[in-house]
Amino acid sequence: MTTVYDVPADHLIRKVAEELKNRQEIKPPAWAAFAKTGVHKEMPPEDPDWWFIRAAAVLRRVYVDGPLGVERMRSFYGGSKNRGSKPNAFRKGSGSILRKALQQLEAAGLIIHDKTGRRVSPAGMAYLDNTAKEVLVHPPAPVPKRVKPVAEEPKKAEAGKKGGKAQKGGDKAAKSDDAKGEKKPAAKKGEGKKAEGKKPES
Repeated sequence: MTTVYDVPADHLIRKVAEELKNRQEIKPPAWAAFAKTGVHKEMPPEDPDWWFIRAAAVLRRVYVDGPLGVERMRSFYGGSKNRGSKPNAFRKGSGSILRKALQQLEAAGLIIHDKTGRRVSPAGMAYLDNTAKEVLVHPPAPVPKRVKPVAEEPKKAEAGKKGGKAQKGGDKAAKSDDAKGEKKPAAKKGEGKKAEGKKPES
């Protein structure tokens, strides 16, 4: 039987995230477009569907490591914070995002909340295992890598212009040197003597 452990995590999360978009219970809050995923981040996520991806990742995490709570989940989604000249330090992820995602998954019937914490429900376990089977049979296409556009360096263009001016100046100088240095072609050594040695014809 195919389970979550038999497929790559990124493939499963992408597939589950696509299917969670069709569930009415899973909806990003109004502040999701502006919120960072933790204090260690400098900017909000660029992907407009990041909420569904995070919900799918949370569901898989509860399946693998449950039962667990929000505070432990924050450690999974934390990261290194840039503190300038001081050494980087670990900071936990946003608890509000994880709490809202867990509550939505619980409303969808995929997670159970009891005294021990949050764990995956039988319906959620069957759902993830069936999705894993689909991913194993039909793996998703690889995500294309983002290629950063290479900006033209203005210094090189300026250097080329300067070089062109220098070449033009050099050409002018070379022409002036050629004009100054133009001399009549010197006669060959033997020709002058031969001309002197000849007597005028009578």
